[in-house]
Amino acid sequence: MERPALAAEPPATARAVDRDPGLRRRLLKQFDHGAEALRGLLAERFGAADLDGIVATARAEYARTIERLPWIGGSANPRSFSLYGAALWLALWRTLHPRGLTLEDARTLFVEIFRRYWARYPGFLRKLYGSVRMGPRSQRRTQRLSILSEQRENPHDYVQHFVPGEPGRFDFGIDFVECGIIKFLRAEGSEELAPVLCELDWPNAELIGVRLDRTTTLAQGGERCDFRFSRAGATDVGLRRASLVAVLVHAIVGWAACGAIMGLLLATLALPTALVVHAIAAPIVFSALSAHLYTHHSRRPPLLVAFVFTASVTLLDAVIVAGVVQRSFAMFTSFVGTWLPLALIFASTYATSTWLARARPKPTEARP
Repeated sequence: MERPALAAEPPATARAVDRDPGLRRRLLKQFDHGAEALRGLLAERFGAADLDGIVATARAEYARTIERLPWIGGSANPRSFSLYGAALWLALWRTLHPRGLTLEDARTLFVEIFRRYWARYPGFLRKLYGSVRMGPRSQRRTQRLSILSEQRENPHDYVQHFVPGEPGRFDFGIDFVECGIIKFLRAEGSEELAPVLCELDWPNAELIGVRLDRTTTLAQGGERCDFRFSRAGATDVGLRRASLVAVLVHAIVGWAACGAIMGLLLATLALPTALVVHAIAAPIVFSALSAHLYTHHSRRPPLLVAFVFTASVTLLDAVIVAGVVQRSFAMFTSFVGTWLPLALIFASTYATSTWLARARPKPTEARP
């Protein structure tokens, strides 16, 4: 199959590999790390006969495509990583299309490759990343990037507008009126691939625990891509959020309560029995504190609450119990006495917070 003619390469000063000399090496290293997921799916779709050749061809095509990536800010602009990903998908498309892959097939294949690649990371880490992405600091950064993009200083970059959240609808949104991926694919003579890559936004949001609503895209002829993001369950916009101080206070109260329980148990029971009863009581105490936090101090991401509670207990045990009272860290060698209660505290806190976050009443404002 004859390859589409390519547009002129961006000037050397505008190429990503010139502004970031290590980019090519890093991206190819990532390709090699993800090759296992790629090989498995390619074998299912195209058979194992020429699998090595397909992977090698895709890698070589990716290496050539990386050389033509435009510079839009590197790590200072998170959209850069979407653009780098587009180069990978383009290389796969150019490798597999001559072997019979259609655009419709590519939609399914690319989504499955994406899922398998990111499924290698633990679910709690993906959800934690999603919580960070939905946090106020990330939103402020998105707002700043939107203002900068509206100046249109880089013709290869995205242009986006930040959309503040609306109670009962979404936490925040982004309207893309110019897409860096579409510009790149157009310059590469492969703009037909853009709608396929838009499909990857859905599993991306799902894997990090974020709800995405979108009604139109530039790739499908719309005037914008209207991304609307919400935390899993329901939007927190319009709901008072607990301060970190409130979360920490609840953690300290829980630690003190568990200490008091342990003192009573040691006064009445043998040590092995006391440790088991304490391991059962600790998650109940922190589950109740999670419920109190969500009922009286409103919402924080469940992963954040579970992490702060568990980390606080661990730190207080290390500094006060082990460091001051016992003057020995031997307690941290006990699974039943230390690590099991900590694990159960994290699990019970996360489960309670997640359930309450999903069960909380939603604002009554209706969608248009």
